[in-house]
Amino acid sequence: MNIYIISDTAGLAISEIVNFSLNFFDVEVDIHVKSEVRDLETLSSILNGIPKENIIIYHSFQDSKMSAYIDNFTKTYEIDAIDIMGFSVNSLSNILNQKVKKDAKFINAYNSDHFNRLEAVDFALKYDDGADFRGLKFCDIAIIGVSRSSKTPLSMYLASKGLKVSNVPLIIDSNPPRELFEINPQRIFGLTIDKDVLKKIRNERLKTLKLSTNSIYSSMDRIEAELKYAEELMKDLDATIIDVTYRSIEETSDIIINSLQKNNLLERKE
Repeated sequence: MNIYIISDTAGLAISEIVNFSLNFFDVEVDIHVKSEVRDLETLSSILNGIPKENIIIYHSFQDSKMSAYIDNFTKTYEIDAIDIMGFSVNSLSNILNQKVKKDAKFINAYNSDHFNRLEAVDFALKYDDGADFRGLKFCDIAIIGVSRSSKTPLSMYLASKGLKVSNVPLIIDSNPPRELFEINPQRIFGLTIDKDVLKKIRNERLKTLKLSTNSIYSSMDRIEAELKYAEELMKDLDATIIDVTYRSIEETSDIIINSLQKNNLLERKE
């Protein structure tokens, strides 16, 4: 039996569900993960390249067009498929024509904190560094700031707590995404940092990449202009501004979580 996991994220959460559910049955399988599938052309290429027999497809897409496409494909070729949003052990039981093992201990993994954290990490990876602005509509937290202001590590740390984070780089020569202006500003957190510290961080980054430190990216004039632009935009958005210069990731995370709790935004988005 071959199981294909196809997802528009890194696939960590859905892989966890597949492995968890297989523990209920005596069956040998080969698992293939196709992650970060974000357009119909890529999805079509993957589906046309997989075998059409002795196969189960697990899939999860936020885009309804992607879900509809894979549904039509599996029905056309009579392939067993499980949409993770409708996942249950009973679905797998019917496909394998097996009953749940008597000694299997049931745990509601889909609603567990562990699953929620994996799902949040998937989300943070997908919507990291402005990769896809559509994530802003679904996020618990939107983090904005200039390059090297610790947006990604902070996003991953918050994701480890089960919070869905989308982070957006503020680039002086580019317009900010309109989606930022369409969400609750109490969910937006702008990171600022001391200009001298930022210059050192950027210089170290360039050295790591074996690039010259005499670049516009690390010039003080550029850094000052970027920080000024970012601060003005943060104020326009009515975002909560946090100076991360001498703060640890944990301290910044606590400020964000406390703010969300204060505004009753942890359980439900407005």
